[in-house]
Amino acid sequence: MTEIAVGFAVRFCQFGIEAALTLLVGVFTAGVLRRMVGPAGTRKLFGSGAMGLVRGWLAGMLLPVCALGVIPVAREMRRAGVPGGTVLAFVLAAPLLNPISFLYGLTLAQPAVILSFAAASLALSTLAGLLWDRVFARATDAAESAARASVADAEPLPGYGPRRLLAVFASALRDLTGRDLVYYLIGLAGSAVLATVIPFGTLQGAMQPTQWYAPLHMTLVGVPVFSSPLSGMMKIGLMFGHGNSVGAAFVLFTLGIGTCLGTVAWLVADFGRRRVLPWFAVYVAVVVGLAYLAQPLLTDPARKAEDHTHAFDDYCCPFPADMGGDSVAGAWGKVAEKFGPLERPPVYALGGMIALGVLLRRRDRDGRVERWLTARDADTGRARPKWDVVVPGPVLGGLAILGLVGFSVIGAFVYYPEKEQCLKDLVVYRTEAAVAVNTGHKADAMRTLEELDLISRKLEVGVFLRTFRKSAEQSEAGERYREALEAVRDAFKDGHPELAKKLFQLRPDERRVRDAVRTGDWATARAVVDAADAERRQRAAEDANPRKAPPRLFSAELGVLWPAIQAGNADAATAALAELGFTADTVAETYDALRAAFNRE
Repeated sequence: MTEIAVGFAVRFCQFGIEAALTLLVGVFTAGVLRRMVGPAGTRKLFGSGAMGLVRGWLAGMLLPVCALGVIPVAREMRRAGVPGGTVLAFVLAAPLLNPISFLYGLTLAQPAVILSFAAASLALSTLAGLLWDRVFARATDAAESAARASVADAEPLPGYGPRRLLAVFASALRDLTGRDLVYYLIGLAGSAVLATVIPFGTLQGAMQPTQWYAPLHMTLVGVPVFSSPLSGMMKIGLMFGHGNSVGAAFVLFTLGIGTCLGTVAWLVADFGRRRVLPWFAVYVAVVVGLAYLAQPLLTDPARKAEDHTHAFDDYCCPFPADMGGDSVAGAWGKVAEKFGPLERPPVYALGGMIALGVLLRRRDRDGRVERWLTARDADTGRARPKWDVVVPGPVLGGLAILGLVGFSVIGAFVYYPEKEQCLKDLVVYRTEAAVAVNTGHKADAMRTLEELDLISRKLEVGVFLRTFRKSAEQSEAGERYREALEAVRDAFKDGHPELAKKLFQLRPDERRVRDAVRTGDWATARAVVDAADAERRQRAAEDANPRKAPPRLFSAELGVLWPAIQAGNADAATAALAELGFTADTVAETYDALRAAFNRE
């Protein structure tokens, strides 16, 4: 039971860290809509009818929010009287893609699949909105929206000057600590509970393309789980790299990234369970149907499916069942893996705002702060200075919304730096990874290997952002490098640190044997193995302390490798090399190829 309780706490913290930034964007966007744009401006911004549905999808794609961060924005849209179908189209589309995650998706092995997923999300969110407007809320939605609009229009907007900015901040504080906080906690708890239900490593053999039930399996996982857009896209990338089911990847995209238990709970509370649950069931059924349709159409036949994957480890219990009390000691290490330098500022900001929000609610229960912020100063009759230009609230709000979109675009350039910076970062983290791998420090090795994977993708996207081109050689080099990194990570996760060392970097003699076997040069292979074994024996004989003798991998493994090389048996030698971890290109080799590809203009 200990590992279950600790696993719940670890996953809750990890997903909370993941949601911090996009949740902050959501509450501030809601504050801008309420205190600057105003209800009338919000209705005009999103529109109604078919065009409103498309606007809801487009706005969702541009705002960097997640399945939790979309809740305060959708609630403000609902309060302003935006039609229900438009709100739902926004809710379904907003978490799926933003500029950063979309560009990341284009670096995957099958960018056409990501483009197909994005197009399908437009169709799905639009049809879901139409279905709500025309079927599930046809007789009541217009009246409900009009009633909400009349109430919202009666609320005054803040006066000119700094009060508008303070009003946005105060609104964000109340959103974080009000009723929506319950839905945020439900969303995070849903993923944490899932981790207590699914034992450690259970999903490593799941979502295979040969498993007809893979999309259904992912549906059971995807609906309750929370995943930020970028993290979800990374998992989809791993699914493509491992040859997993494309249909399951589509379900993860639409349901795993697009929804969570918190989103569903808010929809049920705000729209009514009698209407929302049947509507959501239809939506899920359509998603699953499209997933089965996508499976034969978008599967790459050249991609070999691997028999296991670690892409879904985050959805399982982080500790094995037999770990017991050791899980408590390893809990902080698991959380620290997700709490990097980029994650700390939004987490600290979120924690500080929640504390301020609780203080505001306790000290100002009757809304005196909001009344002061929305009070208009009396007209003194004095002429305003020329520099004191009054900017209407909707204009300022629109600029703020455009600023958030611009923030996403600028953030993409910051998140995906120039080629030179990425290559420097690769050198730094490659050195750290080499030390961690060779010393057997699993936590450090996993962290640095994942960082190298991410930097390699940043390299590709950064080059494409600035030059609008990326060669096939660069794409192939990046893919091979990430496959090598994944092989090392898998070796560590499967408890084979010695194999991880070989997959990271082979010594020159090991590399010569591997290349000789690949080309059928048996004379060279025999000579290298003979020399390596003779050197080890000589050193061991000269040194009385065998621990000081240089380790020679070939000595312990001659019983497997040597007979095959001696007989010139290509199949047996290849199988022996595969068992020893010598067949795949190492991280060091693919790193050299990656640098060469991007340095070659």
